[in-house]
Amino acid sequence: MNCKGFSWAETLLTLFITFMVATMLIPLLTKMSVQLEDKKRKYHSAVVMNEAAKMFITENITGGSRTIENIEYQFRVDFKQICIEYKGVRGEKVNCVDTSQTN
Repeated sequence: MNCKGFSWAETLLTLFITFMVATMLIPLLTKMSVQLEDKKRKYHSAVVMNEAAKMFITENITGGSRTIENIEYQFRVDFKQICIEYKGVRGEKVNCVDTSQTN
């Protein structure tokens, strides 16, 4: 830096470093947000699974669906497992729990 301000080379170097840091952080932030959304949807599927188990025990309902945050979670219950099907961020997902080994 001189009395007149930053030189052209200093300005270009600063911009280059800034862009390099940004190009490394943007994919990382995107990946983290996708992982967070997947985990949130899996949590919601567990909530629906809990509701489905309650409905199966009390009312003998073996199928249906619930919508949470504009995502439809469809459930199927039989005597061996409870399965939830829902749309994940990167495609259809299925979350199943085996109930035949519980007491």
